[in-house]
Amino acid sequence: MLVPVLANSGQRAPQGAAGYLFIAVALGMLACMLGILYRNLVFRDSLIVVRSEGMPGQRFDCFVHEILAVRRLPAPAPSSPEGKWAALGLGEGLIEIRTETGSLRFGAGLHEHAIDAAIERITAFCQLQWGLQA
Repeated sequence: MLVPVLANSGQRAPQGAAGYLFIAVALGMLACMLGILYRNLVFRDSLIVVRSEGMPGQRFDCFVHEILAVRRLPAPAPSSPEGKWAALGLGEGLIEIRTETGSLRFGAGLHEHAIDAAIERITAFCQLQWGLQA
């Protein structure tokens, strides 16, 4: 879609800074769109919780005994900045895991049913009760 615009704008744009500014802005927008698409297709949000000691060299987020609560956060309003980032796939996620040292946000890009299923799996693994908190 942008390629024909860029080709035509090079022929019609005035010589000098104004013509190059339009091309620079269009290429910047194209780079942002490609970056968002790459992030959404390649990277996956993952959570690694271990029961006891992890394997040497293994990266994990927390231990089971450190998790105090798991809750589902309310969805942000679509017109809010958080809602706009979530619509682009760049939000923090709607699952909050409270630990002894802080909290983790998880589940960016998950649908409503997938969020509930993920919370159920996390609470079952950690042997916590779910459904008592909002």
